[in-house]
Amino acid sequence: MNYKNLLEDRSGVSPVIGMILILSIVVVSIGIIYTTGIPFIDSMKHTTQVSNAQNSFSVLQNDVQEIINGPVTGVGMARITKVDMGGGSISVEPQNTKIQIDHSGSSNPVTAIPGTISYKYKSRGVVFENGAIFSRYSTGSFMEIDPMIYASDLGSGNIGLMIHVINVTGANSSIGGEGTGKIRTSFNARGNLYSGEVNSVNITISSQNNDSWGRYFNDTLSNTGLASSDFSVYQSGGNVEIEIDVSGSGNYIQLSIYETKILAKVE
Repeated sequence: MNYKNLLEDRSGVSPVIGMILILSIVVVSIGIIYTTGIPFIDSMKHTTQVSNAQNSFSVLQNDVQEIINGPVTGVGMARITKVDMGGGSISVEPQNTKIQIDHSGSSNPVTAIPGTISYKYKSRGVVFENGAIFSRYSTGSFMEIDPMIYASDLGSGNIGLMIHVINVTGANSSIGGEGTGKIRTSFNARGNLYSGEVNSVNITISSQNNDSWGRYFNDTLSNTGLASSDFSVYQSGGNVEIEIDVSGSGNYIQLSIYETKILAKVE
């Protein structure tokens, strides 16, 4: 009887104990939020901001193509691409890349400095370089949009290779912080640097995105039907070198090299 009364007796329950339990639950909940929830929110914000920048640079690439193809009625030859800054930075660097194209029958290689337009946010980045768009990571880069460089199968072991160099010119400029950044691009000049049949082509690209350039040329040339012995792609330091040689098989490369210069600055 006494045992039963002891189980039913509530006189030993203290409001203090209840408050301690409630506070313990609150503290544990806040700890879980800080250790898992906030990093997750920051990660989502990071991913969203970079994704927005990638979309803006896709628009930039389209704007540059419109400039290259000619003026749009009522718009002219200049474009302004808006980018949500979100605490990141945008920079135009005309002199930080290089592409050199050498071919058989020529003693003077074609040399151009394409330059870059880039957005950086923490450890990530998005880069416009020579008509291509790259996503930058701490471990390397990935080409999101292909450049205006094409290789095609002409039949009988012959290939066509068209290289359009998009040369970002002007002065170095950059902005950072919040709000909306603007990238102003306009037409400067264009020219035909070479057109003709050759037996070999050697392309050297100096770029922070050399890993992506190497993968792009390897895939592009493989799809033309060339034998693996007819071309090679290898990297050294910050360079990627592409060698194409069909002279041993008696075939030719229809090579075309163009250049369009684009004035660019950020506002």
